[in-house]
Amino acid sequence: MRLACALVLLAGRCLGGQRRDWAAAMEAELDAAIEDGRGLPFAAGCLLAALRTLPAHEEGRFTLTAHALALGLMIPMAAVQLGCALFDFPYLFPGRTGLAGALLLGAEHQSALRSLYQAAVPALSLLLLALGIAHLRLAWAMLEGDWALVGRTIAFALAATVTLIALMGVLLLDPSRALLQAAVLALELAILWRMAQWHAALPAQPGTDRPG
Repeated sequence: MRLACALVLLAGRCLGGQRRDWAAAMEAELDAAIEDGRGLPFAAGCLLAALRTLPAHEEGRFTLTAHALALGLMIPMAAVQLGCALFDFPYLFPGRTGLAGALLLGAEHQSALRSLYQAAVPALSLLLLALGIAHLRLAWAMLEGDWALVGRTIAFALAATVTLIALMGVLLLDPSRALLQAAVLALELAILWRMAQWHAALPAQPGTDRPG
């Protein structure tokens, strides 16, 4: 029963604000379907029908694009950064065994800076962890249409990325992969700016005022 209600609720969100009457009718019919023992098939059919309508209207196309960006760009970036921070993935340090291996290798060649390299491990890990969380927050804020939160998060991510690149430079680590992530973040900034414009141009939902 809870799954059926969740599917109908999701179907209603897929329909958009311009089709609230249809969403309300589905919710009303769900109770009767549950009493007849066919609540889940009915809810699944509603969701499938709603998904089919997404490309047919502007709000649906925006929703599809936003989810594609979240699932195809922002969440994978978050996974890479969280993996580097929590599981020592070697993405940022090719040919080495992750962050710890890169710093230990540097410490072997510069024993005078050994303590500095060791102290840098938590700092770099925290920066990567913060960037991963920021990308998850970006995806969530975009899907919710909270562009003020998007702006604050992107500013934080830019500052953290600049700090990461500067710290890697000080530690004589190859910053090329971090620079690539900075380029991806700049691309995300351009895409999010365009998405905010698109969202502002969508028809306002009945009874609501869409912020500019």
